[in-house]
Amino acid sequence: MKILVMVPISGLSDAAIGERMAFLRSIAGEGTELEYLQLKEGPPAIECPVDHLQASAEVIKHVGWAEDEGFDAVISWCGGDPGVEEARTLVDIPVIGPGEAMRLLASLAGRKVGRIRHSLPVLRLRDDLEETYRLTEEAIGRAVEEGYDCFYLDCLGMFGMGKPLREKTGLPVIDGGEASVKLAEVTVELGLRPSRIAYPRYPPPHRA
Repeated sequence: MKILVMVPISGLSDAAIGERMAFLRSIAGEGTELEYLQLKEGPPAIECPVDHLQASAEVIKHVGWAEDEGFDAVISWCGGDPGVEEARTLVDIPVIGPGEAMRLLASLAGRKVGRIRHSLPVLRLRDDLEETYRLTEEAIGRAVEEGYDCFYLDCLGMFGMGKPLREKTGLPVIDGGEASVKLAEVTVELGLRPSRIAYPRYPPPHRA
């Protein structure tokens, strides 16, 4: 199968995207081909509602191209799932939101799911990984004290941190990279497509 990772922000360098793709390919199943498309008109990072809207518009513009190019699924690379629901009205292939994917998996592993985030800017999360891990572990610890028992990492800048944090804390901790790739593979293998009841095909009949 072919899966497209659509990167809706412009602030990542080629090297940074390469690092992300190397991780995703390392966990993808045999026979899964992963490619990416960085949307150059998107915001530098997604940190507010305006950024989210701008990124969503870019995802919507390009999702049809992905289907035409023969991709079997698309991942919108952001924990806020920009453009995902709208894109599902435009194509007949699965469109995966990492945030939604993390929450679905987390719901299988715990009863009270906690969203883990902290104050570091999106594009600074990997400048000092030791510090990012420390802050994340502290956030998990506080959430445990509040009664949470299963966790997902809010930002895709924390890709690859799920497994180490699971091993360190002994708790279910899910990152969006692993969740989105694995759910994309499952939806393609099962032949799942967007429901036209939930996501009516665009444009509406009166505009067709």
